[in-house]
Amino acid sequence: MKHLKTTAIVLLTVICLGTAAFFIWKIADQAMEYKRGDDVYERMIEQAEDKGDPGESPDSSGPVGSERPADPVKSEQSDETSGDLPSEGEDSMPDINFDSLGEISGNIRAWLYLPDTVINYPVAQAENNSYYLYHLADGSRNANGCLFIDCKNRDDFSDPNTIIYGHHMNSGKMFASLVKYADQSYYEKHPVFCLATKQGKYRLEIFSAYTTTYDSPAYTLKFATEKEHADWLQEIREKSAIHTPVAVTENDRIVTLSTCAYSFHNARFVVHAKLVPIDE
Repeated sequence: MKHLKTTAIVLLTVICLGTAAFFIWKIADQAMEYKRGDDVYERMIEQAEDKGDPGESPDSSGPVGSERPADPVKSEQSDETSGDLPSEGEDSMPDINFDSLGEISGNIRAWLYLPDTVINYPVAQAENNSYYLYHLADGSRNANGCLFIDCKNRDDFSDPNTIIYGHHMNSGKMFASLVKYADQSYYEKHPVFCLATKQGKYRLEIFSAYTTTYDSPAYTLKFATEKEHADWLQEIREKSAIHTPVAVTENDRIVTLSTCAYSFHNARFVVHAKLVPIDE
């Protein structure tokens, strides 16, 4: 009997040690996967930054001889003022070389940047909304995924509401910091995102942020009437957990940033911002 007890204890110890080793391996493997994803994006930042060329004119924003596509947003932008918001981030965001990014992937549509945070990523778009949940911008499979535009949106941000999705990573990367916009003080330190596209550079002036459901009106892309559009703008503003000076009308184009939240099952956190072209 004593021998059987000893054998059982040994087996139980082996099982416990094996289970512990398995979970340690899983944690280490996940950390390595996250690190591989971070390394890819670090290299992409280096490749994306347009260092300029001596032959470029001061007003050029791309390679010599390239023409910037017509801006579909600028002509429709309202004349509403949006309050006294800082513009320091505009100066710190590098020019993005989309020709260089095109060599990595033809699906890259934009680059999103938030000063003094980890958000400095390419924004892609696929034929569905699941591919970039599990793939980096270069197409390699990775849990970090990639920031991506809703597959039903136009790729030039000309829709009334363009949605950009991103993971809420435990590492703090990707869109994990979006949930901090539930705090007024965080908003006041980071009121404006910067967005670069082939058409030009934009300010994303935040006017609303809140926790919602995965199927809420926040994810409406287009509107049947101006009244429906106006009512939607009023609704998402009233839901906001923060107060901002940014004015919005039906003439403005909205960009909605979305990530997972954990306050209830299938919760999401969204940040709504007005797309404002940066004059260059």
